[in-house]
Amino acid sequence: MALVILIIMLALIEYTVFSFQVGGARMKYGVHAPATTGNPVFERYFRVQQNTQEQMIIFIPAIVSFAWMGESVGWAGNYIASGLGVIWLIGRFLYAINYVKDPASRGIGFMMGFIPSVLMILGTLVCIVISLL
Repeated sequence: MALVILIIMLALIEYTVFSFQVGGARMKYGVHAPATTGNPVFERYFRVQQNTQEQMIIFIPAIVSFAWMGESVGWAGNYIASGLGVIWLIGRFLYAINYVKDPASRGIGFMMGFIPSVLMILGTLVCIVISLL
């Protein structure tokens, strides 16, 4: 489980970096709190942070559940979950870079985060069914 926890901690660090980038963009583009609009580039940084938060609500329970249930049915749940978590982290990074540059280019990064979460949710459900048989 240590690898899974490491991935979760890295996801939290990545989210924290995105939060600091929003703060920096606030100062750079003159968007004073509590405003969340006013400059298109600031709004992109803000959306990266918000979308990452939205995805983490799905990702964190999915990675923990899949790692746990995968191990319980004899799969390498911790390793599979950690590998999918690395893809998620890279996807969020690519999403952030591309979204700030051009929101239309966010697709690959978004899918690299979305697909691992979906796979872990489905994998967890499969493991539950296996464990009940």
